[in-house]
Amino acid sequence: MPTNANNRRAELSEPQTLGGRALDVLRADILQCRLRPGTRLRLEELRERYGMSISPLREALMRLESEGLVVLAENKGFRVSPVSPAQLKDLTETRIEIETLMIRRAIAAGDVAWEADILGAFHRLSRQQKMDPAAPGEISPSWSREHRAFHASLSDACPSELLRGFRDQLFDQAERYVALSIGFTAKPRDDIGEHEGLMKAVLARDPDTACRLCTTHIRQTTDKVLAATDALTAV
Repeated sequence: MPTNANNRRAELSEPQTLGGRALDVLRADILQCRLRPGTRLRLEELRERYGMSISPLREALMRLESEGLVVLAENKGFRVSPVSPAQLKDLTETRIEIETLMIRRAIAAGDVAWEADILGAFHRLSRQQKMDPAAPGEISPSWSREHRAFHASLSDACPSELLRGFRDQLFDQAERYVALSIGFTAKPRDDIGEHEGLMKAVLARDPDTACRLCTTHIRQTTDKVLAATDALTAV
């Protein structure tokens, strides 16, 4: 039976609808904060920006509202969802609860194919450059894609589809905060070392160590973002 990671790769290779393409480009610009928190999302301006008709753009905005990345206010239209330190702290603790629960379930249920997916995801991530040389001050789209895939692989053997949906939505929300703080000068992190430690603990079927490392990893990211106070107060 194909793994969840293989299913995702198959889905990405299939032709997209116009609504799907609109969703992808809007989500990417929101997560990378090219569309800043609080930005008014006028359909006519989006049509010109992306060269798409209004119908798929409206469809994409409604989907993004359901994911919490866009808000729709009566008589005010769509806006990119706002951010705040309080929301980030809530998001962090909720992510920890969901991801550690899923890791425990995945370790209990995972098979050899799941282990191989984790190894492959880490290998691909370790070969990526985090910062985008073509866009100074932005995270590389390739790194973001493989980073997301690696974290998902750790818990993909968890049998709950509902938990996978929550995990993915929370991960997207967290990515916006990372993008806002990316220019903040802080002590460099050993990204590869942190991810490798997580991988080894999961593959060793050590849920206590894996969950401890996962918690530390998420909280370290949050601490860096919170330290970048200008990134949160200027939006």
